[in-house]
Amino acid sequence: MELSRTQAKKGIVKKDQTDTPLTEKQLAAHHMELEITRELNRHEKDMRSTELGFLGRFFGDGQNTQTFVALIAVFLGLVIFGTCLVAAYGKPAEAHFWSDAGLKALAFAGTSLGYLFGRASNGRK
Repeated sequence: MELSRTQAKKGIVKKDQTDTPLTEKQLAAHHMELEITRELNRHEKDMRSTELGFLGRFFGDGQNTQTFVALIAVFLGLVIFGTCLVAAYGKPAEAHFWSDAGLKALAFAGTSLGYLFGRASNGRK
């Protein structure tokens, strides 16, 4: 009786050890699902970048695009204003022209900044 019991236990152990192909198949199936998901994500990313276009890559999908463009306008106006101040300092004979150009650039930056604050207050309502 002991001999058959030992043989039965060995048979169970051998059967469990031969189940590795099932585990390998499950692992291969899991890797296949991961590859399919990875490919779908890559395809979705490619489609999204195609839909956005060239400027969409920099400014996003349209929710914050106007805000980004207004911020660029503010910084551009301030840079032009600073350039006009330096030019007026370098050429005192043309200071009146550069001061007028600087004031226009500062007005442009202020208008853009006013748009940003006006947009923020309308967004809360």
